[in-house]
Amino acid sequence: MALDPKSLTDAIDTAFGVEWKKVKTNPLPDAGKDDRRLMFAAVARGVLQYLSDHQGEFISGVTLAPSGTTTTTSYDASATQLNITMGD
Repeated sequence: MALDPKSLTDAIDTAFGVEWKKVKTNPLPDAGKDDRRLMFAAVARGVLQYLSDHQGEFISGVTLAPSGTTTTTSYDASATQLNITMGD
């Protein structure tokens, strides 16, 4: 699965609606929807670009466990490549 700005924007938009309703106790209004979407898209793009640019700085290892087992194997990561597509 590739990490992409549209999917992250959608997730942020959905999460914002959930959090809004928790705090305000009513659904998120449609007013300002386009401006929120623009802001969420910018945040998503910025986060993914940052992760892409700095992935070698924050991922230092990985631990894998085969499905259905409790056995794990750990590996040091000398280089990483997140599956990020910036697209349009």
